[in-house]
Amino acid sequence: MARGKAKKTLELIEAARAFLEANAPATVRSCCYQLLIRGLLRNMSKTETNKVSRNLVWAREEGLIPWGWVVDETRSAERSASWDNPEELIETAVRQYRKDYWQDQPVHLEIWSEKGTVRGTLGPVLREYGVTFRVMHGFGSATVIQNFAEWSRYHHKPIIVGYVGDWDPSGLYMSEVDIPTRLKRYGGNVTFQRIALTRDDISTGDLPSFEVASKTSDTRYRWWAGQNLGDRCWELDAMAPAMLRDRVEDFIVRHLDLELWERAREVEAAEIESMRSITTRMQDLISGPATEYGGAP
Repeated sequence: MARGKAKKTLELIEAARAFLEANAPATVRSCCYQLLIRGLLRNMSKTETNKVSRNLVWAREEGLIPWGWVVDETRSAERSASWDNPEELIETAVRQYRKDYWQDQPVHLEIWSEKGTVRGTLGPVLREYGVTFRVMHGFGSATVIQNFAEWSRYHHKPIIVGYVGDWDPSGLYMSEVDIPTRLKRYGGNVTFQRIALTRDDISTGDLPSFEVASKTSDTRYRWWAGQNLGDRCWELDAMAPAMLRDRVEDFIVRHLDLELWERAREVEAAEIESMRSITTRMQDLISGPATEYGGAP
């Protein structure tokens, strides 16, 4: 099965498999960072990361690594929902029903990120807690920020946003200056907090970094230099996916009223049971003879 693969390549694939087994779902870039930490990549150049990408494809095609362990949020397809028959629609509605657990919570909470590449990584936590996830795609558009600020003024609960992003001139400027300033300018009523990467994350020395000199063309570099933030930068993708998910989950749970949360889960279970009972009767009606509808036999 491994015919034609050099020993070093097989070592790289095995290290990637071990990392993904403990951290899946994860992106290829995140995997590359962990291989770099382990000394199996020389750097994060395109040549090196492409090598990892190619071998991860091979390993999944050979069944050595499950396909679902690697996520790619940049190429997902979109399609309008459709069903083969009414029964399938009804069953899908029951399966997908989820009560809004946040309806009775004392706060409205969201997670924002400067990049969409972590959507798949955070997916399990976001789905578990039903949290809204917004991707700013770099610096958020004026329309998005203004709309959110306007909505926050009339919302009846405190609004809390947890932010995840790179620790570099643009990434840090976004969370420390740009977004909070614009939210305030547009009259937003929002508590905004960076939860990753933080100063504690970069001070441990565990994450690979690169020279900020590569960012001197960034228009926020002068701000960075004025803040005495040093000569190294870090990417969010360098953080182990499992650690990032834990960080986000801890942030969410800290703001939950757990008693109300459990009560919502109990109500949801009862509602689903009721829906299933109704579904059974509806399916009997749909599949029954025409005479049940008053038509000709």
